[in-house]
Amino acid sequence: MGFLSPSYFLFFPLTALVYFALPRQLRNGWLLLCSWFFYLCAGPEYFFFLLATVLVTYFVALSLEKNRKKGVLFAALCLFIGALFLFKYLEFGVSLLSRILSAAGLNWTPAVPKLLLPAGISFYFFTAMGYLIDVYRGKQPAEKRFVNCALFLSFFPYLLSGPIGRAEHLLPQFDGLHNMDDANIREGFLRFLWGAFKKLVLADRLAVVVDTVFAAPQNFGAIQVLAAACAFSVQIYCDFSAYSDMAVGSARAMGFALTENFRTPYFSRSIAEFWRRWHISLSSWFRDYLYIPLGGGRKGTARKYWNVLIVFAVSGLWHGAALSFVVWGLLNGLYQVAGGLTQRLRIKIRSVLPLREDGKLLALWQMLCVFLLATVAWVFFEAGSIPAALAVLKNMVKPVLWDVGGLPAMGMGRKEFLVAGLAFLLLTAVDACSLKTDPARRLARSPRYLRWCVSLALLLLTVVFGSYGTGYNAQSFIYGQF
Repeated sequence: MGFLSPSYFLFFPLTALVYFALPRQLRNGWLLLCSWFFYLCAGPEYFFFLLATVLVTYFVALSLEKNRKKGVLFAALCLFIGALFLFKYLEFGVSLLSRILSAAGLNWTPAVPKLLLPAGISFYFFTAMGYLIDVYRGKQPAEKRFVNCALFLSFFPYLLSGPIGRAEHLLPQFDGLHNMDDANIREGFLRFLWGAFKKLVLADRLAVVVDTVFAAPQNFGAIQVLAAACAFSVQIYCDFSAYSDMAVGSARAMGFALTENFRTPYFSRSIAEFWRRWHISLSSWFRDYLYIPLGGGRKGTARKYWNVLIVFAVSGLWHGAALSFVVWGLLNGLYQVAGGLTQRLRIKIRSVLPLREDGKLLALWQMLCVFLLATVAWVFFEAGSIPAALAVLKNMVKPVLWDVGGLPAMGMGRKEFLVAGLAFLLLTAVDACSLKTDPARRLARSPRYLRWCVSLALLLLTVVFGSYGTGYNAQSFIYGQF
């Protein structure tokens, strides 16, 4: 059941209306049942893994609160990481080992069983591990009520693709009294509608160009290949932030505040800042539970950069069981290391030119550099393999600038490109406004005529210009596979 499926448009209003109608003591139980039903719709065979995660997390947290034994925490983390490796990385690990042994002259090609990958397993495993670590550190008391603990791990808006929940932020909200509030419903609806616009009008439209060009980059000119790579940078942002908008909007309509997962990342002036604005719940998770325990920046510059590379290599592997994802992660880590090593030199160059640190020209130049660097890294993310990514990059610099097939050969005609271009300008304008205020919250509290005009216009644009039919799959979110 995707956020944009007809079944969700029946499921969510029924869930919310019954939730508000029930007595306070029954509400969390109702939300838990609805969340489990939502997960069952993703595949009944997956439900065992979610239920097992809930049971292990609940009882281990109670044990850690009574006796903070490192061995208990270690065993629980090994269980989660081991299960994640088994279902997500076993085939990749065996294949990598086989290639290493083959290079050493030993032939070993064992048969690896095809195991199902439970939907959202990376997200609720990371939620569970973060919660257990917080309980062990004494930062978070163990939740005594099973229903609340289960709901924290299963809450349907963020269950399948995040944002990754934090106990200190969410568990107190499940104890609160959430009444039906017009402002919350309006804000939630606007966030959801904006997410639908980004997904259907931009992400799914650009996906056609990206898939066409990346499948055979040698058939296109350098400008076309570069345009497709830039299109993927926009596509993945619109796709994933759209899911987060719809998750945040659904929760907000019921009175819950989820963690913001994106804060206009392409307005960043450095790659380090980009990662403070992109997939914030995952970036902060790795910071708190991997980077800082490794020593962070407390043990010298060399150790700091080494820790950054480790974190981004693991982040790359989290996204997919392929070396191309590891390269993507390492590239983002190397960008930050290079940025740190050249910081003084760049400051001197700017002082000589001279360029003001708060000047618009410098800010635009830095944002352009961040976008281009991110785009190069995203090529490895999208291509699926290192040779395929290198083929895309190679065709970006070939002498043929434009293939005779033109725009139709890329999968879209001029009108489609015009729609995508105008939608991108609207996205940029809204993101620019988001730097100073929350557009959805501000609009939700604006005069009724303005709310209705904007909402109807956005709804009309989504319905008329949304991507449907052959060649599109509006239900498939990129991050749903992780």
